[in-house]
Amino acid sequence: MEFNQNIINQEHDEQMTHAYESKIYDGDGLIIGNLASGDPEVTNLRFLEKFSISTLYIYVNEKMNLKLRNDTIKNLTIDKYIHFEGATILLLNLIIDEFELENLEVLTLQNNNLENEQLFNLVKFKKLHTLIVSKNSVDLTHIHNVTSLTTLYMAECGLTNIDKITSLINLEDLDLSVNKDLNINPLCKIISLTKLSLSDCNLKQIDQIGSLTNLKFLDLSINLLQNIDSIRKLVNLQELNISQNKNLDITPLKELIGLVKLDLKNCDLRSLIAQKPLINLQILDISNNSNINITELQYLKSLITLQMNQCNLVSICVLRTLVNLEYLEIEQNKIVFLDANITDMKQLIQLRTAHNRISDFTSIYDHQYFGIQDDNYTYDYDEYLPVKDYYFPTFDQTEPSEDELNFANKLRNIEGPNIQLKQIQNKRKTLKTALKNLKQEVNAVIKNANHIQFTSSAVELFQQLNRAVSQ
Repeated sequence: MEFNQNIINQEHDEQMTHAYESKIYDGDGLIIGNLASGDPEVTNLRFLEKFSISTLYIYVNEKMNLKLRNDTIKNLTIDKYIHFEGATILLLNLIIDEFELENLEVLTLQNNNLENEQLFNLVKFKKLHTLIVSKNSVDLTHIHNVTSLTTLYMAECGLTNIDKITSLINLEDLDLSVNKDLNINPLCKIISLTKLSLSDCNLKQIDQIGSLTNLKFLDLSINLLQNIDSIRKLVNLQELNISQNKNLDITPLKELIGLVKLDLKNCDLRSLIAQKPLINLQILDISNNSNINITELQYLKSLITLQMNQCNLVSICVLRTLVNLEYLEIEQNKIVFLDANITDMKQLIQLRTAHNRISDFTSIYDHQYFGIQDDNYTYDYDEYLPVKDYYFPTFDQTEPSEDELNFANKLRNIEGPNIQLKQIQNKRKTLKTALKNLKQEVNAVIKNANHIQFTSSAVELFQQLNRAVSQ
């Protein structure tokens, strides 16, 4: 096959069932949706900088020998896998030695069933700075020789020993997540790291990372941590995720005054007193802490986004000082009213309150723009005071009830699946016209039948009809 900037030409090859099924240009790049079996050699990719194969189809027991010859490709992605005739054959013979891509900078080979020997010639790519080999059975045997790397993703590779990682002296971004028996001791020597992901590694202690003072991003979620004292040394840290670590002592966090984003969900927290000094914190998630005391939140006046879902909250009055809040989530709590002081949150854009029983929105009616999202309000929509925006995840536009129409008519703007306020108002107008015509017909009957004696239930029905038409 030959490709150039303007022309894609497939030469006839009886061995190849289909060379490409779909092609998408991505800036200076080309994405081939499906490349079939055979012995394809892709050459003459003039001017092309990005080449991606999303799916490789291979016959049972066949091997794939993919050859790429080009000196302009900088970003190469071979994205995975193949189910064919009940078998799974994943790039069993990916020969990197045939890749003559001297300017290659980014190589993505995740989830390809690769083994170490297939990465033997990685060192030939002198300009390679990003390598993603997650979800393969590979270790650092050959990767450690690629000293130009600044980004390395090896999540879910079954790693245990990473001693050779110390050779990667330029490494800045490292993902070793989901390696369940990982020994992280060697990491203390990679002081160039600015981003580190160690999620779901069964870690019980992290004393080794205290020396990584250049870290700006750290993910330690889904581990077995309780003591994180060494984290206080990471003075440049801006984003920290330590969610899903039970019985966690968060006292060391008070030293991290540069934190901007913090994820503490599902940590069995009871107090946030350690967060009080975090004056620069803008994004905080403390969801799924059912016994938490949120009093200390009043001191985090830089917060822009706050998530407190499933915390057994009955009131949010302590948030009255958070005047910079733009996004607030309080879903699945026990809140029945919004504190009047929420009106001080003039920057508030979105409030998510699903699975509470809030029925009075007086406190937020005067916001210039406001969106409310919920899916568990009572059915008596007309009891709600008019807010300017509302989101109905389950609103039935085809057969809206009169209560729904009454409520929708009060709104200036409405969002939801296939909902437009004008259409709802038109339905309401049609309904009112029909009721008015019905009333005229009933009055005509009454006028022509003065001798008719109406029961009390009929009188009540006419009264309801009059009220409905007069609205």
